[in-house]
Amino acid sequence: VRPRKQGFCSNYSHMRRLAPAVYDNYYHRVLLGERVLGLPPGAITSAHLAEAKRVLSSLQLVLLSNDASTPATLQRATGIANFTACRDTTRPAPCAMSDEDSERARRDNAHDLALYAYAERLAAQHVAKWGAGMG
Repeated sequence: VRPRKQGFCSNYSHMRRLAPAVYDNYYHRVLLGERVLGLPPGAITSAHLAEAKRVLSSLQLVLLSNDASTPATLQRATGIANFTACRDTTRPAPCAMSDEDSERARRDNAHDLALYAYAERLAAQHVAKWGAGMG
C-alpha cells in the first residue's frame, strides 16, 4: 500500500464515475435541468453550451459568488441590505489535484469552462449596469 500524498485528491476518476453530475459539466447539468442532469459522462455537447448560454442571457442578473462586487451589486439590484461575500477567496483550497487529474478535469469540463467564461462576461456587464444605478 502506497501512502497517500499529503494535500492531493487521489480519487477524481473514481468520484467522476460515481457522481458524473458533480464532476462532468455541473453548471450545464444544473442550469438545463433534469433532462441534462442524468446524461452519462461525456454527453454534454456544444449544443448544450449554446442552450445554457441562452438561459444565462435571459437572466436579469448574473453574478459570480466569489467576486468582491457581488454583495454591493445584489444590494443595489434587490434593495435588500446585509449581503455578504459567499466565499472567502483568501483561503487555500483544502485539496489539490495532481497535474494529470487537473488536466483530465479541464478536458471533462471544457463546456463548463466555456460557459463560466461567458458568465464572467455577463456578470461584468451586469455589475457595470447596476453600478451605474440602472435597473
